[in-house]
Amino acid sequence: MRKAKLKDGGSALTLDEVLNLPLGDTDRTLLAFGKAMAAWARIEIGFYTWFEHIGAFDLRQAKPIYYSATNFKSRMDLIRAAMEGVTLEHDEDEFIRAAMKVAVSYNSFRNKLAHGEFTFDGLLVEGKHVDRRKARAEAISAAELQAFANLANEFSTILYAARDVALGFTEEDQEITSLAQCTERVKALPRSFK
Repeated sequence: MRKAKLKDGGSALTLDEVLNLPLGDTDRTLLAFGKAMAAWARIEIGFYTWFEHIGAFDLRQAKPIYYSATNFKSRMDLIRAAMEGVTLEHDEDEFIRAAMKVAVSYNSFRNKLAHGEFTFDGLLVEGKHVDRRKARAEAISAAELQAFANLANEFSTILYAARDVALGFTEEDQEITSLAQCTERVKALPRSFK
């Protein structure tokens, strides 16, 4: 791969070189943190697409309404309110309620991420603790962040697949072909994370 020339005469690193840079513990934790938060964002978007579907809004209406709620609990309340105003198919209703239960339980871990602070040795600790020993004892490691990212990505993939099935967008080679399958997969996910 050819390197880009910089103004100072040097050259930029290739993507492979960047990915192979030695990382310290804090760098690994920051990378895992970014993956975990990006995975959570996929969950938020997955619920947004369900909000759009449930409320029968078009994009110009649904997106500003959904994102006007400034926290996840309020967004879940918007979905619940939208569900009260329509008659959903039984399998749609069952799926979205099961998915919301899982998401609400994962949200507390996501809040720890959003409101935590990093240590120099690569841990994420909750900012609420005054006693640093207690904070370190309950710290979140890079491995735990990666595990959460994997779980959140699996969950969001089910959210997207379920919406596609509900809208009739299925492929012949698609693994998930019914909302009942999606509901079972959601119910099989761990109910909480750490």
